[in-house]
Amino acid sequence: MKHELPYWYEPLKSKYPVVTEEEWHLLDSMAAVKYIRKGESFLKHGKVARFCAFVMSGQFKFSIVDEDSNEKIIRFGFPNDFLANCESYNKKAPSAVSITALEDSVILKINIKKLQPLYELHMNLLHVNLDLYREISEQQSEHQHILSLKSPLGRYRYLLERRPLIIQKITLTNIARYLYISREALSRARLSVLK
Repeated sequence: MKHELPYWYEPLKSKYPVVTEEEWHLLDSMAAVKYIRKGESFLKHGKVARFCAFVMSGQFKFSIVDEDSNEKIIRFGFPNDFLANCESYNKKAPSAVSITALEDSVILKINIKKLQPLYELHMNLLHVNLDLYREISEQQSEHQHILSLKSPLGRYRYLLERRPLIIQKITLTNIARYLYISREALSRARLSVLK
C-alpha cells in the first residue's frame, strides 16, 4: 500500500490536475524538502543549475547584477511557483541569475537530471514541464512590457492593477529593483496613486 502524500502536495495537485496520484508519488520519491533562510541562495550567480524546486512557503527573487553593480530583479517566486534556471542547466553554463529567499522558505527540491527521463515515460509530467516553460516565458514578457512603460507611475500602476500580490508581499526596495527605478521614484509614484 502506498503511503499518503504529504499535505504540501495539495496546492500543487490543484494547480496541475493532469498529474496522476502515481506520478505525484514518483516525484515525491525523488524530491527533498529543504528549508532556506532569508538571504540564502537556491542558486548562486556563476554556479551551474542542477536543481529545480516548487516553493511550498516563502518567497524568492530572481536577480541579476548590472555592469554598475546594481541588483535588478527579473521575477519573483511565491508559494506553488517553480524555481529553476533552465538556460543554465541546458547549456551547462554558469547562471547569470541568482535565486535568493526573501524570507524563511520551504521548497520541494528535485535533481533535474533525475526528472528529465520521466518526461518520455509520463506525458502528464511533460505537459506540466511545458506549462512551466510557458509560465516563465509569460512572466518574462510581462516584465519586459512593464519596463517599456515610460514612467515610474505607469509601472507601479501596472503592478497595482495586474500583480497586486507583488505590491502586498514585496518590500519597496525590491519592488523598485523589479521596476528598475529608484526607491524615491517608487515612493513618489505610490503617493500619486494614493492622492
